[in-house]
Amino acid sequence: MKVKSLHGNKSGRHAFGNATVYRIDQLKNAGRYAEVQLTTQRVAGAQKSITKVLAGSIYDTAGAGSTRLTGLLACCNETAATAYGGIAENDLVSDDGTKPWEGKVTSTVETIGLNVIRTMATNAKLRDGAKGKPDLVVMPETLWNVLADVLQAQQRFVDSKETVNAGFTGLRFEGKDLFPDDYCPSGYAFALNSAHIGFAVHQEGNFMRTKWKVIPDSPEDKTMKIYWDGNMVVNNRKAHIAHSNLS
Repeated sequence: MKVKSLHGNKSGRHAFGNATVYRIDQLKNAGRYAEVQLTTQRVAGAQKSITKVLAGSIYDTAGAGSTRLTGLLACCNETAATAYGGIAENDLVSDDGTKPWEGKVTSTVETIGLNVIRTMATNAKLRDGAKGKPDLVVMPETLWNVLADVLQAQQRFVDSKETVNAGFTGLRFEGKDLFPDDYCPSGYAFALNSAHIGFAVHQEGNFMRTKWKVIPDSPEDKTMKIYWDGNMVVNNRKAHIAHSNLS
């Protein structure tokens, strides 16, 4: 997902992780190699804590905290009075009565299947041609496994090069990359248009770290922080859709 002239949600989020090396641990890990290993481990832990917050909050609803992303459930929220990116559906109404800033959710109770994916893509269609429909579909692994079995039986898929390059397991079907995500809420699937969603990250907040500092009134315990300052941004809510109540 690329960011290019995106405006939708401009509210920044500020996630951080702490790496702390206690003196007692330094004494237990005496020696240059052991100290380097200990420090590397603590820094990796701080990075992992930020990554976990960001990965989990991708699906957050409106009103998430300042350390979490403005997530997909906020983007697809159909409550007309609830703002997304500072704008509610009711704030923008065209002369023909349509709402350009409309969130989309399908709540019909149904079993996951290829027709469900097709219908979601059709309901979030912006136009004919390239990038007119969602090209990314994410869901829990339990739902993805059902689709994978169907597609494999019918031999109607190819392995997704895009998801493989990103380190994910994925399949490609009718121009859409389908992939599972452990953080995706149970019973949900999200169809996203990669031309209208991405991440905006401050140039000084892309996993930037502070210098090590001694914790006041401590026996030379040291700490540092790693920061991530940015948000997930969308420039057309109607290009995406969520589906709840899937099994």
